[in-house]
Amino acid sequence: MTLGGCQIYGLVKDATDKEEGKIIMKDGKEYVGRVEMPNVNTKRLSIVVNDGQKTVVEAKDIASLTVWKKTHPELKHTLKYLPSEFLRKKMRKPLWMAVTATGPYVEFYTCSFDYSIPSSGYLKITSVQNGSIEHLALKKGGKMPKTISISDISKRQKRKLLLEYLNDDAALAKKINNQDIRPDDFETIAEIYHP
Repeated sequence: MTLGGCQIYGLVKDATDKEEGKIIMKDGKEYVGRVEMPNVNTKRLSIVVNDGQKTVVEAKDIASLTVWKKTHPELKHTLKYLPSEFLRKKMRKPLWMAVTATGPYVEFYTCSFDYSIPSSGYLKITSVQNGSIEHLALKKGGKMPKTISISDISKRQKRKLLLEYLNDDAALAKKINNQDIRPDDFETIAEIYHP
């Protein structure tokens, strides 16, 4: 069997894709050290803590994972392992998703197959084989995030899904409907959304 360049790159990346990180467990315990970067379906994470000891933890027991490039400690990225509601109320098992924006009443996430941090220090979220990048929202007090946008749907459809979810803020809905705010401007929406 012969491996192509992309396959070799994938194998090397999978074996070496570790970043600085902090895992906060649901029971409050914390681990800080070098952590493997998860993909959307990773069920166990390993972390090598600063004393050199390797620990493996179950994703279902993790409250949050914060990762950063060693050369860019100022750029921290948080990922959470959460169940979600897909279009038409289809419930899905937990997946890793990156926190995109947080406001007083809503938090936005981005979810796709792979998460990595290139030399720039910014989180890179990529799909594979024509997959989509999905955006989700979770209102304060909600049980699970809901899909409000997918990369391969029209801006009009994105606006419709977002308005359906955030229909309890008439002033914001008007701004989104009038196109004063883009349906993918999650930072602004998180900041001003007030049910």
